[in-house]
Amino acid sequence: MRPGRVTLDVTLAAPPLTPSSSGRETAAEWLGLNRATFAVLVVIGCLGLSEEIWSNFLGIYLKEQTASVLKAAGYVGLIAAAKNLLEGFGYIIGGAIAHRMGPRVALAVSAAPMALGFTIMLATRDPWAIAFGAIMMSGWDPLSVPATFDVVGSEVPKNRRTIAFALQSIQKRLPKVIGPAVGGVVFAAIGYWLNLTLAFSLVGLSIVLQLALTRKMKPKSEGAAAPLRQVLRDMPRDLRLLLTAEIFIRWGDWFARDFAGLYVAVVLSERLGWTSAHGAEVFGFLQSTSATVALATYVPMAKWIDRSDTPRPFIGTTFLLFALFPILLVVLPRVSVSLGLPIMAGLVVTFVLNGLRELGEPARKALISTGFPPEIRARAVGLYWGLRSFAFFPAPLVAAYLWNRIGPDRTFLIGGSIGLVGTLWFWISGKLSRRAD
Repeated sequence: MRPGRVTLDVTLAAPPLTPSSSGRETAAEWLGLNRATFAVLVVIGCLGLSEEIWSNFLGIYLKEQTASVLKAAGYVGLIAAAKNLLEGFGYIIGGAIAHRMGPRVALAVSAAPMALGFTIMLATRDPWAIAFGAIMMSGWDPLSVPATFDVVGSEVPKNRRTIAFALQSIQKRLPKVIGPAVGGVVFAAIGYWLNLTLAFSLVGLSIVLQLALTRKMKPKSEGAAAPLRQVLRDMPRDLRLLLTAEIFIRWGDWFARDFAGLYVAVVLSERLGWTSAHGAEVFGFLQSTSATVALATYVPMAKWIDRSDTPRPFIGTTFLLFALFPILLVVLPRVSVSLGLPIMAGLVVTFVLNGLRELGEPARKALISTGFPPEIRARAVGLYWGLRSFAFFPAPLVAAYLWNRIGPDRTFLIGGSIGLVGTLWFWISGKLSRRAD
């Protein structure tokens, strides 16, 4: 270890939840589950559900407040870009907090921006204030990610890390099944204020449960933190190449991600003569369908990846499906109509394929977690995610501009094309990395 680096060693006084006295794997051991990783699942589940109840309907709510789909698209683009920019700082700050104070503090702190955002959004209906509150409410994830990687890297054996990240992915997707469906019904029947109130209560529950579960976690720090320049210099070549591919993928994805709800619930609804309430329910159903498909893939794919020689084919497939989503969102509904099928057929197929794009995500996270040395893992993961967010933060602003200039359909097709470039670079970079080795 180089002088001046910090070693973060998180230990638990309590033994794993289900040790096997006979040496046979229990279900918990097989899943890489212990008290620390269970605490992470609680945070991901509660805060994720809190976000999904309101975030999918933000564009529709802004359209109601501004009475203009173009203005709503502009706000959505601005919010998404600001979120990405602040996420870059959040990942780096979250890595520093997890490095210096331990995952327990970092996970607790991650709920603070959400609490502030809910307070603002419940207090006003001004579009600019709503935008600021929405940015704050989405700030929990970047603060928590470095801590979750550090917990898995420190507390889970290497041959269980993919399945541990698969469990986290499941926990992230469960809110995406429940949240949009519940949020869509509540939004249509009562109003957005109840979405926010339900979501706010989950933030408080997350803080209480997480602090109770992690009360025996003690960080151990030695020396001073390694400077970010050194962490960047020590980043392995294959992770540098992965990062560049991801930046292209995320650029294309952000051309459609936060705009998909506005597209389905407003643009397609107007073309088909649906009410906005019905459009919101349809989008909630589609989001839940996508998340359900993703849930079905995580555990079997994680075990398959653990037994494979390389995770690259799985990650490459994920990148390809990321790139195809905005293209299919435009193309498949039209194809279904041309074949005499309901437009919902094309939308359902699109969102099913969107759910399948998660099949390589646990492998990608395990690759990143394993690729960094333990003594700088939290800080390095925060830097990796931070650089990624800084690189693509303008994408939603560009998408909002194109939405207003050339329309949503062409905007989505451009985004998909950028994603395909990233997918191609991923495969090329893999060959470059092997050649260097």
